[in-house]
Amino acid sequence: MTHSDSNSISVGKAVSGRWVSVAIAVAWALVVAGGARVAFFLGGSMMTNVGAVGAWLMFTLGLGYAAVRLRPKVGGALLVGFGIGTVLVVIFGGTQLMS
Repeated sequence: MTHSDSNSISVGKAVSGRWVSVAIAVAWALVVAGGARVAFFLGGSMMTNVGAVGAWLMFTLGLGYAAVRLRPKVGGALLVGFGIGTVLVVIFGGTQLMS
């Protein structure tokens, strides 16, 4: 007698889901870093720039957290993307401030 589980995931589907998660994380990292760059250029003074970037980061973190609560699989990828985007903001923002 054979047993067929309808909830099992095929290998191809797992790989596909993994690549979708990676693509979501990379896209969200670009949104976080790109939005922070736009926010930095929209401000008038240095403190306004820092405040605008901080507000953008808090907004995107809040969206990622809301996605975790609603759809955990997608939300996890968004939070990973947020972390990557934040690291990019820190690296490129720090090098811009030092020059």
